[in-house]
Amino acid sequence: MAQRVDVKAGRAIVARLNAEQDALIEAMVTDGWPEAMAREGLAMHMRSWEVEGAAEALRRELEAVGPGQHLMWPQRVSHIWPALPGAGVGPVLLGAMMGVPQGVKVSRRGQAFGKTVCELAGWEVLEGERWREAPVVVVSGSDETLREVRARVPGARVVGYGHRVSFAVMIDGPTIELRREAQKIAEDVVMWRQAGCFSVRAVIFVGQEERCRAFGERLAEVIAQVEVRLGADTPDEGAVSARAQALTLAQMTGAVFVRGVGYVRLAAEPFETGESSPQAVSLHRVDEVDDIARAVGVREGQVQGVALAGAWQERSGVVERVASLGATRVAPAGQMQQVPLRWWHDGQANLLSWVRVVECSEL
Repeated sequence: MAQRVDVKAGRAIVARLNAEQDALIEAMVTDGWPEAMAREGLAMHMRSWEVEGAAEALRRELEAVGPGQHLMWPQRVSHIWPALPGAGVGPVLLGAMMGVPQGVKVSRRGQAFGKTVCELAGWEVLEGERWREAPVVVVSGSDETLREVRARVPGARVVGYGHRVSFAVMIDGPTIELRREAQKIAEDVVMWRQAGCFSVRAVIFVGQEERCRAFGERLAEVIAQVEVRLGADTPDEGAVSARAQALTLAQMTGAVFVRGVGYVRLAAEPFETGESSPQAVSLHRVDEVDDIARAVGVREGQVQGVALAGAWQERSGVVERVASLGATRVAPAGQMQQVPLRWWHDGQANLLSWVRVVECSEL
């Protein structure tokens, strides 16, 4: 198969999705997402599906294959999508730009959106067990899903994107307005109800204790406001009891700031997995930028993104420090979930993991 990147194919698919935004929003609502959140979330996706930048990234990726080496592309790739709208679109769009035959197994909880996207893009929806027929399976989902897929297709190459968590780093300073920075972080907390790996689940606050508490209060206030704007101010039945239990436990262990569905818990221990309640975050204070690592207890390989807020641009080495914790994306707060199409998914090359490289230098 030729290694040419078909930019026109990518543009055409994105154009069809853009032209049918109302249908995509309706599908998200059918799947249970609030309409306001669906509208803002889809607009965010459309901004991130930037084909030209992704094409250039693919060309650079393919340049890693040297003279005398031949790429053997799979005859077919199956994709298994999660319930989060748009989470699996990127790899399929990139594959389409390389001309790879593909099919999609949509999530049971995201059927309407997944099928609508595939219909508009011209991608086959794989029913039943047909996804097992492909030599390469690309999976976005939980770690349990990855284990199950690998067990069911022992002869296939499984490219897995499993569970990871994201957090924010808020660096205080003499000119920092706490509410404005809290607003940026709240956007990354509430969007998609923390269902994605790029949802902010904790904040590491670098600064004084009094300012940290004031920031926690401001963050709880703006989380409640963003919840109302995005239609996330009414949890579903399954989340109500879980929130009540989580909030009660949080209030037993320390200070909690709550104004809406989500809350902010002032934590003494390092951040690990996040609060077991929608749109809730833990807040961890440290004195200096060099202390950030002590406030993060996430297992190796489980950090996805770090959102930066406050005076981070005024402190040298901040990006390098947070990236060293394992992040595959570092971005300004408020932009964490607008992931570029060119992003190397989970820090891996986008398409080279699909191919077999044959050494032909002596032929």
